[in-house]
Amino acid sequence: PIEHIWDELERRLKPYSPKNKDELWSIIQQEWKGIGREVTSKLVNSMPRRLREVLKNHGGPTRY
Repeated sequence: PIEHIWDELERRLKPYSPKNKDELWSIIQQEWKGIGREVTSKLVNSMPRRLREVLKNHGGPTRY
């Protein structure tokens, strides 16, 4: 699920055009804090399903 959090952050950063690295860092912090509990809870709650898929495929590739 960590990849999905990074994807979410990347999507949130697209509308911005920071002028310098300090502005970029400020925007990153703001958007990181804005990723709500519903997003993280959904990802955490998906773990049992993901693990079952891995076991079903004997450790092979899954759709995740």
